[in-house]
Amino acid sequence: MDPQALEGLKAVEFTQGMAGPWIGRMLAYCGAEVVRIESHRVPGVVRLYIPPAAEDRRVQPEMSPWFTDWDAGKLFVALDLKRPAGVELALRLVGRADLVVENHRFGAMDKLGLGWESLRDANPGLIAISSSGFGEDGLHPGYVSWGPNVEAMSGMAWLGGFPEREGAMTQYAYPDSLSALHGLFAVLCALDHRERTGQGQRISLAQLETTLAMIGPEMMDQLAHDRAPERLGNRSLYRVPQGCYPCAGEDRYCVISVSNPPEWRALCALIGKHAWAEDPRFEASAGRQAEADTIDEAIARWTRERPPHDAVEQLQGAGIPAGVVQDTEDQYRRDPHLAERGYFETIPHLKKGEVVAPGIPLGLTGTPGRTTRAGAAMGEDNERVFCELLGLSEAEYARYVDAGAIEVSENQEAESSPA
Repeated sequence: MDPQALEGLKAVEFTQGMAGPWIGRMLAYCGAEVVRIESHRVPGVVRLYIPPAAEDRRVQPEMSPWFTDWDAGKLFVALDLKRPAGVELALRLVGRADLVVENHRFGAMDKLGLGWESLRDANPGLIAISSSGFGEDGLHPGYVSWGPNVEAMSGMAWLGGFPEREGAMTQYAYPDSLSALHGLFAVLCALDHRERTGQGQRISLAQLETTLAMIGPEMMDQLAHDRAPERLGNRSLYRVPQGCYPCAGEDRYCVISVSNPPEWRALCALIGKHAWAEDPRFEASAGRQAEADTIDEAIARWTRERPPHDAVEQLQGAGIPAGVVQDTEDQYRRDPHLAERGYFETIPHLKKGEVVAPGIPLGLTGTPGRTTRAGAAMGEDNERVFCELLGLSEAEYARYVDAGAIEVSENQEAESSPA
């Protein structure tokens, strides 16, 4: 196989949730060796997620689709970091690594003896990223965080929704994704800096700030006018008409966003409102804004007569920005564009044979990434990592297992016992 973009890079993960694991997922996709440390006492939380459509199957730690999405391609070891010997092994792994990724609660790594000073002593050239909800200083470093409370405090939840109703959450850990992408970029910057100077460094990232940075225009509105921006629902202050319009079929919609006179005239022709194209009331966006309700009613009468994909095909054909409000079934089964681009990835799975998962859309054409496998058990790679990569002898490995530092499952014990 051709070399990958990050081949040779070695990373160790002390992570939970998504904000940390997603960084490692993208690194592994690009060829990095990523070792994730778990324990039977504190397994990766997404191993425990049960798909809503299969609640009767209960917890299946290797089968969770979230586990595939966030952790495929990594190596998994199980260490008891409450034991000094477990911490010792973790630091030995850090000693051979380029990068450490951690997103535990503030202070947790220090309590384990794995704080920045200990990591740097083990590896002076190390790069380490700590991703926490609120950063490591200020008033709230110890606040517990998950995506929803960070989303609320960032203002994103307040801005979502319709003006006559309360704000709306995204129903997704959106801050986790944002902080992971910021974190990945910061890691690559630090790697570039080390290549030029030989110096490692620590990255301290606050997920609240990465989320707040995504509402920059609204924050500038606050700073400029000393008032909170208006909650707009599906409308825009600058694009008129813009909205989400009902289409034929149950709970089917399309979105239209008009930004200039040619698009407006094309829309008028398409929905049979030819007079509006020449009406001076509608020439400027401010005039259309004043008549937004009337315009939206006319558009909705046209869209209701058409299935969403047919409506969008006609709109796009006329040069009008539009898109189907797709559900996940649309995207996977009926979106020819995603299919043509090969967005969904088929991944070898250790228990199912293979699975289909969302792709990693990095767009590298010279060194396209790939996912090596999914479905690893906790401690799946203990022997490979500690014996082959770290260099423990069989006797040393057995001593760490007997001491409880390396955690093995019953199946692993049976496999390693003499017949």
